[in-house]
Amino acid sequence: MKICRLFQFEAAHQLPLHDGKCRRLHGHSYRLELTFSGPIQPPRADNPQSGFVTDFGLLDQIVRAELIDRYLDHYVLGESIPGLPYSSVEFLSAWIVAWCMTHMETRSELGTIRIEHARVWETANAWAEADRHDALPFLAYLTELS
Repeated sequence: MKICRLFQFEAAHQLPLHDGKCRRLHGHSYRLELTFSGPIQPPRADNPQSGFVTDFGLLDQIVRAELIDRYLDHYVLGESIPGLPYSSVEFLSAWIVAWCMTHMETRSELGTIRIEHARVWETANAWAEADRHDALPFLAYLTELS
C-alpha cells in the first residue's frame, strides 16, 4: 500500500554554475510530496495505528519538526543542508529521500514504512522526483549524522 503526504516550505537558493537568472540568489515556494509504502496494520485494540500504514498526523509532526523546520523552511538551501553538493531541485529531492531512509524508516512508532520517492516542486510547473536509488550517494553521509 502506498500513502503520500504533501508539505510546503519557503526557501532561497542559488545555482552558481547556471548560465541564467538562477545564478543569483532567489527564492521559491516549494511543495514536497513524500510517498511511503508499507502494510496496512491490522485492527487491534492495543494498536492506535490500526487500519493505517502509518498515522498521517505523526508523520506530519516528524517531517515538519525534524526535516522542514530544521533544514528547509526559510533557509538558504546551499547553506542549511549538510552534505548537499548543489541546491538544485534534483539534488534536493534525492537528499530528502536519503534523509527519510535514515531518519524515518527506523522509527517503530511509524510502523513498517519505506520511503518510495520524494517529489519536490520548485515552481507550479517544475518538479524533480527522486527514488531510493537516487538517494544512495547521500546515505553514508547522513548515516554519520544520525
